[in-house]
Amino acid sequence: MHDLLIRGGSVIDGTGAPARTADVAVQDGRIVEVGKVNAPARETIDADGALVTPGFIDVHTHYDGQFLWDDKIDPSFSHGVTTAIAGNCGVGFAPLRAEYRQELIELMEGVEDIPGVVIEDGLDWNWRSFPDYLDRLEERRYTMDVACHIPHSPLRVAVMGERAFRHENATAEDIAEMGRQVREAMKAGAVGVSAARILEHVSSKGAAVPGTFALDDELVGLAEAMGAGGHGTFQMVPLGAIGGMVTAGIGRDARLEEHHRLARIAKASGRPVTFLVLQMPADPDDWMMMLSESERQAREGLRIHPQIASRPGGFMLTLGSNHPFRFKPSYAAIAHLQLADRAAAMRDPQRRAAILAESDDPAEAARTRKPEQMLMGYLESHLGGLYAMSLPLDFEPTEDCKVEKLAARAGKSQAAFVYDHLSAGDGTNLLAELSLGYLDGNLDRMRDLLDHPLVISGLGDGGAHLALICDASMTTSQLTFWGRDRSRGPKLALERIVAKMTGNNADLYGFNDRGVIAAGRRADINVIDFDNLSLELPRIVNDLPAGGPRMLQKSRGYLATLVNGTMTRRNDSETGTRPGRLVRAGR
Repeated sequence: MHDLLIRGGSVIDGTGAPARTADVAVQDGRIVEVGKVNAPARETIDADGALVTPGFIDVHTHYDGQFLWDDKIDPSFSHGVTTAIAGNCGVGFAPLRAEYRQELIELMEGVEDIPGVVIEDGLDWNWRSFPDYLDRLEERRYTMDVACHIPHSPLRVAVMGERAFRHENATAEDIAEMGRQVREAMKAGAVGVSAARILEHVSSKGAAVPGTFALDDELVGLAEAMGAGGHGTFQMVPLGAIGGMVTAGIGRDARLEEHHRLARIAKASGRPVTFLVLQMPADPDDWMMMLSESERQAREGLRIHPQIASRPGGFMLTLGSNHPFRFKPSYAAIAHLQLADRAAAMRDPQRRAAILAESDDPAEAARTRKPEQMLMGYLESHLGGLYAMSLPLDFEPTEDCKVEKLAARAGKSQAAFVYDHLSAGDGTNLLAELSLGYLDGNLDRMRDLLDHPLVISGLGDGGAHLALICDASMTTSQLTFWGRDRSRGPKLALERIVAKMTGNNADLYGFNDRGVIAAGRRADINVIDFDNLSLELPRIVNDLPAGGPRMLQKSRGYLATLVNGTMTRRNDSETGTRPGRLVRAGR
């Protein structure tokens, strides 16, 4: 008798093969049969009319701290993710040199927009080496499996101390010690190394991240050490990956040199490399150029994989998060109210007139963190470019959905339109800034990239930018938008979409026990009511350590999610089980 039988679903197995109707039998955490299963089971899920897919593998998260204060791992948990990889972009909390704990907090606060008070309150800092950190993760159980890169920045600080913050070049001795610690981390189960050279990544005090200006001998030294263990993937954010071409005058020659650097890392390690690429305002064709370089290197035997988001990048604006009226004195007087009550209070004509006429309270603005101050300044001059979003969410909005168009039609100023939009109803209306990946006014090129065999679907950023985005819901939107709802151009085959989130990502990280529905693989499985799969509007909750806020976004349509054969979600509700564990790569 099997433990579980998933009966009669449309199985999309994660390899890209066509869907087929089949039963899936699970025993002792493993898939034991796929096809027509006649043996009985202790529990049966009727999957007739539903999709049966492998659990999704989220390769780009920043749950480094959350892994230690939370066992649910939302927002990823609510969107079919069964394996989450942290330690991306070169930042994290291990290895730890205790006297620089505050600086590591400031780095994560500035780069990934995680409030320092949340980190300080949520962590006990009871580790030193990277293997120590993994041991702490192994003590815990989760709704999903977790894994981690060893990030370059804390490694550099642990080895070089103050010299790392002064961006001095690493000596041969420094590189040898970093290499020793990387080999130690890989032996302990790190899934790879991460690094970043992006100029916009700065601490909450405006300091460049240690490692940003590292020379090639240092990066190659890390790559060689990673490859020595025979496993691992090198994750990189190259120079100019987001907007650095504007701020630093970076041109195409410099970008091509960045790809040559990735090739040197791939050669030195003998392992796959994945790098982040987005469509940038300064050069909308750059991401296609970088893909062409990756194709050229593939012909020479190197595995270099561009990693992209499957929907436009930017931030979301709600009354519960950041918005242009946050520092107005008359708004501050009602900011303590519950969201619906606050929206109602904002609709009072006298208060509305006062808030729209007021300047920001300089003292209130000064008390906020630097990233929020920068965001407020950006909003003041970019209101017209925001998109008004509503359910069902469309990630390819037309120009008619822009605030500048909507305000003109309504005969209002842009500020007044934004005010009225955010304060309408129960205060859950949404505005979105889509400056990355949406410069053509359509998503045709993003579709071409997602369809490319070298391109990795990632950049969910779970655990980061907590009050600005909820891109960890991208797994759900990738299925719904690209597989079902897109109306302005060709969709993508469901088999391709599922493979991008499962088998392809498992292959990138050498996870040969998951990512595919096949006998012998782990029973990490999603059963999905595809016809009714949907996203809800994001909302702000204050459930982080120290009461910190974050944006969560629920989904509907996940009939079941299994991790290692144990059901963690049933009919969009958690079961309370925690079968997830630390994945120690290479073991």
